[in-house]
Amino acid sequence: MSDETRHTVSETRDKIVLKTSVKRGSGTRDQDKLDVKVKGEDPTHVVDKLNAVLDRLEDTGTANALRATQPGENDE
Repeated sequence: MSDETRHTVSETRDKIVLKTSVKRGSGTRDQDKLDVKVKGEDPTHVVDKLNAVLDRLEDTGTANALRATQPGENDE
């Protein structure tokens, strides 16, 4: 076994990261979850970006399409 340590450095100029999870459904096995992450430098702009993404998910029907997706016989 090697004693080497691997370090990964990730840099971004964006200083603000907003993350949100949108859950739909009520039962444990009847939930959908969308994770949304937006980045930026200006707080107002980041919030606007997040709202735009959420609006776009709604406008395009993406959230409803996800909700309508059902597992196949072999999927769990």
